[in-house]
Amino acid sequence: MNKFSDGFSDNSYEDLLNEYAGESLGSKNTERTKGGSSAEASHRDIPVKRTPSKEPVKRTAVSPAPVKRTPPAGNTKPRAVQRDLDIDTASAKSKHSLDLNLIKSFEEEQAERNSRKNKLSGTVEFNKNAVVSAGKSAPVIEKRNTAGRSVSARSKQSEHGKKTTSAKQGKAFSQINKFIGKTKGTKGKINFNNILNAIVSAFKENKKIFIAFGCCFLIAGILASIALSCINDVLAISRDDETVVEVVLPNDADTDVAIDVLDDAGLIKNKLFCKMFIKAMGYTDKNYLPGVYYLSESMGVEKMISRFKTSSTRGALISITIPEGYTIDQIFARLEKNGICTSTALYKTIDEVDFSSEYDFIKDLDDTKNRYHVLEGYMFPATYEFQQGADPATVIRTFLNEFNKRWTDEFAARAAELSMTTDDIIRIASIIEKEAYGEKQFTLVSSVLHNRLNRSGLYPTLDCDSTTGYVTKTIADRLSSARADAYLPYYNTYECQGLPASAICNPGMDAIKAALYPDTTQYYFFAHDKNMEIYMAKTSDEHNANLAKIARINNADD
Repeated sequence: MNKFSDGFSDNSYEDLLNEYAGESLGSKNTERTKGGSSAEASHRDIPVKRTPSKEPVKRTAVSPAPVKRTPPAGNTKPRAVQRDLDIDTASAKSKHSLDLNLIKSFEEEQAERNSRKNKLSGTVEFNKNAVVSAGKSAPVIEKRNTAGRSVSARSKQSEHGKKTTSAKQGKAFSQINKFIGKTKGTKGKINFNNILNAIVSAFKENKKIFIAFGCCFLIAGILASIALSCINDVLAISRDDETVVEVVLPNDADTDVAIDVLDDAGLIKNKLFCKMFIKAMGYTDKNYLPGVYYLSESMGVEKMISRFKTSSTRGALISITIPEGYTIDQIFARLEKNGICTSTALYKTIDEVDFSSEYDFIKDLDDTKNRYHVLEGYMFPATYEFQQGADPATVIRTFLNEFNKRWTDEFAARAAELSMTTDDIIRIASIIEKEAYGEKQFTLVSSVLHNRLNRSGLYPTLDCDSTTGYVTKTIADRLSSARADAYLPYYNTYECQGLPASAICNPGMDAIKAALYPDTTQYYFFAHDKNMEIYMAKTSDEHNANLAKIARINNADD
């Protein structure tokens, strides 16, 4: 540009143009301050929501300073210069208008970004330029605010619920991740000590929850265990132990006593429940058979109770013959050999079970403490059929029932006529069974025994070798010598007066009849040689002569 001087200041043409542009801007700002154009006024009528900033920004309005010009002395400016000035002024105005459009476009973009952010955070913010650019959407917003209030409330509640659930899930995952993080060591591997410490830490932080959960789990476990145990007592589902346990059912036992016996033996776990179950099944308190039983927990309580009421039928029937004159020890050995029952079980049964409540002939026994076997003499010899594996008490009852059947009222009356008891007759019969050979000798031997018992003043002892042999042979075979010798004062009829403490064997019917119906004689002595011939004597001199004769026969060569 060329400088010129026509009454203006010394400024260049560009300076003048800039001043003019500044004046134009100043005038526009002035107009905005006073009220602005009609378009802006129309936009101001629209209500605008503004989000107040946290800190108000103080702005100082700067009014463009008026440009002082020195008027030319006259209209000396050439037209060409005037035209160029107008062109430059128009160019400046267009440039200014372009700058305003850029600013306006930038503000609209900024408002759109703010609007997106406000939609994400739940708050819609508007500024002046946003309202101007989105004026058509204002009624829609108003409509949503007025007509869609209930829908908005529900959506807010749903959104709040989702946020709450999400927060809880996030908290749970956070606690899990926190717990897992505590279990890892320095190298990121799971460490047992860290796991233990993490569990302890979690317990301390949630002690009430852990205690409540533990109590619930404990109670549930106890109830489940009790229920399963009760079921097993009845059905024995998970009890496959076939270990045989020996139990003794006492006399006059009822259901409660029977259950107590099973409980004491460890065959059931819930005594009270079993008592209620058995009574509910209709089992009465009658017909319980005392004795020794061999049971296993795999049977179940109902089967065990049934065993107490009936005889066992566990095996095949076996026929077995018990000869006359067999002792209890010999009978038990034969039963065990044939698989009927063990001798140990049988001994325990006769030693521990009192059968006096079932059989009167046992109830009438005077003294039982010095007897080797209380039931010796009453195990009646005969042929029987037993079940293999039978209960020992059932086996013993079979023998006693047979004796009870054989001992008739006639026999009882005859014993009373002789001023004797049933036990006296059986003891006499047992000696006859061991001393006599053949039925012809039974009544002779019986007469000697009765004669001595009737004249006890002259013959206080029976002097029978068989009674002493019962101790030295039978008892000594099972017991130690010391224990066997303890029975001698009660069985050695060379020393004790009258009959021995018990029968020395189990006599048969012929011996019992001979004891009841002896021959009428005056004999007080008898003896046998090796050929089983009997020698009778009335006096001791006759008896000694017979013994000398027997010695010569026994010492003679065949």
